[in-house]
Amino acid sequence: MFSRDNYYNTMIFSVGIYLRLSKEDEYSKQSESITNQRDFVTSYVLEQGWNIYDVYIDDGFSGLNFDRPNFKRMVRDIEDKKINLVITKDLSRLGRDYIDTGYYLERYFPQKNIRYIALTDGIDTFFQNSNNDMSPFKSVINDMYAKDISNKIRAVMDTKRKNGQFIGSFAPYGYIKDPNNKNHFLIDNEVSQVVKRIFDLYIKGNSIYSIVNLLNNENIDCPSKYKTKHSTYKNAIVKNYLWTHETIKRILTNPTYKGDMAQGRQYKINYKVKKFKKVPKENWIIANNTHEPIIDKKNFDYVQELLSKRTTSYTMPEKATHLLNGLLFCKDCGAKMTYRRNCTGKMVIICMNYSRYGKSKCSSHRLNEKLVEDYVIGELKKIADNVINDEFCKDIKIIVPDNKDIIEKDLKQAEKKLEEIKNIIKALYIDKLKGILDEEMFLSISKEYNDEKEKLSNKIIQLIKRMEELENSQKEIDYISILKNTLKFENLNKQVIGELINKIEISDKKEIFIYYNFKNPYK
Repeated sequence: MFSRDNYYNTMIFSVGIYLRLSKEDEYSKQSESITNQRDFVTSYVLEQGWNIYDVYIDDGFSGLNFDRPNFKRMVRDIEDKKINLVITKDLSRLGRDYIDTGYYLERYFPQKNIRYIALTDGIDTFFQNSNNDMSPFKSVINDMYAKDISNKIRAVMDTKRKNGQFIGSFAPYGYIKDPNNKNHFLIDNEVSQVVKRIFDLYIKGNSIYSIVNLLNNENIDCPSKYKTKHSTYKNAIVKNYLWTHETIKRILTNPTYKGDMAQGRQYKINYKVKKFKKVPKENWIIANNTHEPIIDKKNFDYVQELLSKRTTSYTMPEKATHLLNGLLFCKDCGAKMTYRRNCTGKMVIICMNYSRYGKSKCSSHRLNEKLVEDYVIGELKKIADNVINDEFCKDIKIIVPDNKDIIEKDLKQAEKKLEEIKNIIKALYIDKLKGILDEEMFLSISKEYNDEKEKLSNKIIQLIKRMEELENSQKEIDYISILKNTLKFENLNKQVIGELINKIEISDKKEIFIYYNFKNPYK
């Protein structure tokens, strides 16, 4: 813990030393090793006679975000008032993203009465000096440096891809990395036969869905499960560890299996965002004849031809839609029901879990779409036939979802965040008026805040609209008129169906259960 006497000048400082190093710093001319940072900063703290409460080290973590374990631990100690001074070798050790770095430097640290020092940059928030005024510019420069390094790394990686060198962490299913050359593949004899079998089954006329069901029913480990068992691979998102349509499709379309190194099939959105987007096939980076093939090139090309021919269009007649789409659920596993065209060309409804994973997850619950629609419409008609009964009209009750508190909470949080961003933009504008920021720098820094402000404003509008809809839903709804229209079949569409029905469940015994948005006295 720390204490403070009556004079700010005699504050007793309890120091948190923060050290960070990432791969991007390998390009730095000056050594930035953790040891060098620790020695440099510790010597300075000891010279000042301050108390070192703890040293927080994030080795191997990027400065482009603050999702770092020891930085979070330091913040917890700040919240617990265990430290009141944070010190780094330079500002880039704190972070390279100018938006988030600016938040800690200009808002969080001052609010928590934390003194911050970046030694080699001459930044010390304890004193008023020109170096402190330059900190926003240094943050922008650090951000630009990170972007430049990201571009350089990407260029180097693309060159390796074009030369047929594998740069990923794990080889594709069916291959292993060559122990003598990590950029080269060797065939994994343990599972390469599974890859061959998948291609062989498809060539013989089996559908992707039948292959998925076959592999799952035989309890053959899917690629993600196999990789988890035989490497350090971990994926918290994967839960079922089952073969899927997407997994089989990815194997069948991967040129790597015919001996051509195919990379760049997805790309990172930018150097700050970890999300990836798929790349069109024509833009993949493919190097020919880089390793031993698992699938003969002739067979691989034949499979690509089959895939293009077997692509079935499930589009319905013009202006027609699946009337019950979004309302159908499996009563046994809770999954949504999906649509497939059978061998006779008619549309059927089946359980989505069965469609993806086969019998290992659920049964098909297969029913003809027309049959289900006719049944639902018939039930609505039976109810509508009773509308003329006054007692029926009195018995109808409205079912209102109880989520008003959740929406109100989200609305308050969004409004609070919006107010904070408005204050940040206002502060930036004041700095521009004072000459601390020029016009170009002001526009650059404030752009992302304005973008977030716009998103929050739109979110607030939607939440207010939802609140209004919720309040309106609590008013009397003329379900009688809706039912009359259904009886006459004048306005029977998805909107009408959605207003009347909450959901429809189909059981394994092909029973259909309809849950209405009103109490059904006819039942």
